[in-house]
Amino acid sequence: MKSNTQQYLRSLRRTLAPRLTDLPATLLSKALLGLTSLLASLLSFFLRFVLQYRKTVIRKNLTSSFPSKSSREIRTLMSAYYRHMSDLLLEPFLFYLAPERLRKRLAKYINPEVLELLHANQRPVIVFASHYGNWEYLINLPQVTEYPVYTAYSPIKNSLLNGMMIRLRSFLGVKLIPKKGFYRQALSLLRQTATPNMLVVIADQRPAPGSDKFHISFLDQDTAVQTGGERMAASSQAAVVYVESQKRSRFSYEFTFRLMEHPDRSTPLSITKSYYHFLETSISRAPSYWLWSHNRWKIPSLGAIHSS
Repeated sequence: MKSNTQQYLRSLRRTLAPRLTDLPATLLSKALLGLTSLLASLLSFFLRFVLQYRKTVIRKNLTSSFPSKSSREIRTLMSAYYRHMSDLLLEPFLFYLAPERLRKRLAKYINPEVLELLHANQRPVIVFASHYGNWEYLINLPQVTEYPVYTAYSPIKNSLLNGMMIRLRSFLGVKLIPKKGFYRQALSLLRQTATPNMLVVIADQRPAPGSDKFHISFLDQDTAVQTGGERMAASSQAAVVYVESQKRSRFSYEFTFRLMEHPDRSTPLSITKSYYHFLETSISRAPSYWLWSHNRWKIPSLGAIHSS
């Protein structure tokens, strides 16, 4: 009888020990998710009804991008966008504070083997990300790939805020390159032969003044585009990969890597047009998750070089 009791206690200990070990992380995860959900809901109400943050820009962008949608459908998209934007503003802090297990739930990579194969073949790679879904979670790419991961950042004049921003974006191993001089340094990294590197670029941003001469059709509008990622790919022969972000639940995203090897690199804008085709497909599937509050179509097309 005593032997059976001891055996039962040992079995119970083996069963409970992992759960008790994980209990603090589980409780922390639930507390973080609950608090972040509450704050995001309050923030959404404030941005939408009190501040009416960029309401005119958001409505104009949605109406111009989806001319066939009714006023009611546009209002529904605006409401969903405000909720998503509020989530998005808090997600970097949630990701920073989250235990490792929760981070894996928040950012799930569907096919990391795409990157594994490229790395095994010693190919440098440019990952074309966007302002769709979540792009801040990509800071954990060094946890899922053997590549050294680099990306650009814009320094903030306030040293305290700048230090916080650098910490939030680099604590998982991403190496940040200041935007000034970014192109030259990034190209040098991609051309290295000893170690293949990964460069992550947010490629759907509005071009800087004076660099807006290339335009394509995107979301039913004439759109000025950046071509820095394409030029670096052509100059380095790096592999080009589109990363698709899909929001599966509140604060949780899935990331899928899609090779863009079919464009003819000798044809101007071939990679850029392929990228925007992927992005437009993502947006059309679930429109409220793109950054509609950005005045993306501010630049006119006078004197631009167009590509159909």
